[in-house]
Amino acid sequence: MKVIRILILGSFILYCFSTVAFGSTNTVAPAAGMAAPARSDLQRLRWKSKTVKIAISSSLTRTSSNIKYDSDVAGAIRRSLKAWTSAANVDLQIEFSDKQSVSLGGAAGDGISLITIAQSPENVLFFSKDAESVSAKTRVFFNRKGFITEADIVLNPFQQFSTDGTFGTFDLESTLTHEIGHLLGLHHSGVLSSTMSESFAKNGTMGVADLSPRTLSESDIAAIRELYGSPDELENCCGVISGKLSTAAGKPGKGLQVWAEETVSGRVMAQTETFVDGTFRLGGLPVGEYSVYWRSNDLFVASVSSELGNVSIEAGESKVLNEKISLRSSDVLINYLGLNGQLADYGISLKRARAYVVSIGGKDLASETLKLRSSSPYIKLVRLSPTSQEFSEGIYGISFMVMVDPEIEAGQYSIFVNDNGSESSLVGAINIE
Repeated sequence: MKVIRILILGSFILYCFSTVAFGSTNTVAPAAGMAAPARSDLQRLRWKSKTVKIAISSSLTRTSSNIKYDSDVAGAIRRSLKAWTSAANVDLQIEFSDKQSVSLGGAAGDGISLITIAQSPENVLFFSKDAESVSAKTRVFFNRKGFITEADIVLNPFQQFSTDGTFGTFDLESTLTHEIGHLLGLHHSGVLSSTMSESFAKNGTMGVADLSPRTLSESDIAAIRELYGSPDELENCCGVISGKLSTAAGKPGKGLQVWAEETVSGRVMAQTETFVDGTFRLGGLPVGEYSVYWRSNDLFVASVSSELGNVSIEAGESKVLNEKISLRSSDVLINYLGLNGQLADYGISLKRARAYVVSIGGKDLASETLKLRSSSPYIKLVRLSPTSQEFSEGIYGISFMVMVDPEIEAGQYSIFVNDNGSESSLVGAINIE
């Protein structure tokens, strides 16, 4: 689903937005998800100090009709903050406040970074256009030097939250963890199973309560370390892969997704987007051997994926990878996947030593020559049927078996679809718990 991105003077709004899940023939109730500014240069926004004070509104500390009774609200807040402070050299300090409302949009806020769920007029107005389709929003204020000065997280007062996986609710800890990533300056990740992915599901979507967004992916960790550095005790971090992509005609390859996978395992370790001049930077990488890939960042354009090359990184090392690319169209467009006869635009979580029937969806998937693969030797994909199935109007899917090796590492893994040499991909679509 296309997301509205808004830039208002010195502030921007980051959405936790809805994504549609498709049943085998009918559209099912919306799932949940998130969005961020489209401009990749906003990724460089960060706090000047590595100590950030966050005010917890009393609307969260007292009983709320929007949060299931007996939910572990304090624990969800504490764990969501710890996820980021454990990953990077940043100190998130909380205080408690009677303040209820998001700062009004404009060049500056009130200087208090707030987390709230209050049904105040300002917060209700904040969700006036999307009360039924988003779970949270973050409004970030920044100065001309690119430093964040304030960030307010507002949980949608029209939605329901829980901490125990209750069907039909948003997971409070997952939502907070994602929004705190925005508060720290991260925009969305193109890794579908990452915490900072544009979308994740309400509890019970596809028949499961997926709480994996509570745990940061390797790409989330790399992104936050790129902004704030790694915890002091880590000696094997952090390296950088940078470069420039250009077409054969010499034009910059702008707005493309670039990601790095651990060569041996196939785990997605970092991802970014190319700037308007075609340059990219993958920072926060631990020591290792990496395979670097690129693809179009437009979900509605059928485009090829391709490997750029292999890079070895040592601690503190920077490597450059400049390449010419071909921006030709693919014969197929894939942008959905799912379990239990449903499709959506977020990743799926699987367990080790098990086999699953998974579907991928998009357009032009009728070809019997389609082949599926994973870059991981620990994941085997086998197509089950040569024919495609219509999930919703204009959306077709094919089913395949995913067999997960018991020795696979936890992390995110990509799916590649090849049709007569033209390959498309779903980056980090499979999350191994």
